[in-house]
Amino acid sequence: MRSLLAVLCVLLAFVLACGFAIAYSETIELPGGKSEIRTVNLNEGNEFSGQVIVLGNAINFSVSDPDGMIILNYTIANPTNFRFTAAKTGTYSFHFENRFSEEIKSVTLNYNVQHYIFGFPQEYILLFIIVGLAIVGVVVFVAISPKP
Repeated sequence: MRSLLAVLCVLLAFVLACGFAIAYSETIELPGGKSEIRTVNLNEGNEFSGQVIVLGNAINFSVSDPDGMIILNYTIANPTNFRFTAAKTGTYSFHFENRFSEEIKSVTLNYNVQHYIFGFPQEYILLFIIVGLAIVGVVVFVAISPKP
């Protein structure tokens, strides 16, 4: 019985560890008079949240959808938080523009994408699978255990 309890504790720890969102971060050295584009593929309904941090004076930052339509537009001098839900599946572009300055800017983009599967966050799907496997494991363990 102790080994079963230990296995269930390990599974619970794994489920809790997998439930946390994975964050991404990238630093871009943006030369004066230049622009950079970064892209990410999103599915319809994905939630995207991020932060742009600029060391130095302001830059222009915008996000465009797969059709090239600007969905967010900012002039950034300090940390700026943003969030959107993907209206359609495709490649979303993040535009960083330092066209009005001659100095190099260090720009950090931090973001998280919440993916959905059948209307549920992917972490919940993983949780359902692990809990289902744990239940099957317990049933099999009980079924093959010697009876007193």
